[in-house]
Amino acid sequence: MPPLPPLADVEDLSYRMGREFTSEELPRIEAALDDASALVRDEAGKTWVDPLTGLVTDLPASIRTVVLRMAERVVRNPQGFKSESAGDYSYDRGPGEDDVYLTDKERAIIRRALGKTGLWTQRVERDDLYDTTLWCEDNYGCELFPIGSEYD
Repeated sequence: MPPLPPLADVEDLSYRMGREFTSEELPRIEAALDDASALVRDEAGKTWVDPLTGLVTDLPASIRTVVLRMAERVVRNPQGFKSESAGDYSYDRGPGEDDVYLTDKERAIIRRALGKTGLWTQRVERDDLYDTTLWCEDNYGCELFPIGSEYD
């Protein structure tokens, strides 16, 4: 099976970042777009690829935006720095921070694009049988007696 096409292309990312990429940067950028697309597809459980043509189809704009944001993070910050200071130079970088990743907000965007809002319908009654007979008591302390059903 051939690899799936990315959900956004280099030109989209170039336009978003407002610059042209060098030929040396292109392999890393293409890899970032492929990785971002794969993570989004895994999260969504959907490929958005037409099986007959092998082309991306019916892709929501918000999904494309998520892929571009993920790839842009890698391009803008290839070393994965979280913080940096100038005096007595120091930096902080956690393990794997230079990888492509999804934020919680991006996961929520994917769920919304798929119509998975987190709401569902919960039944509040079961198929149990209920006695619908209405019972009454008299003023003399006798046993209760039926006077009909609440659905009569």
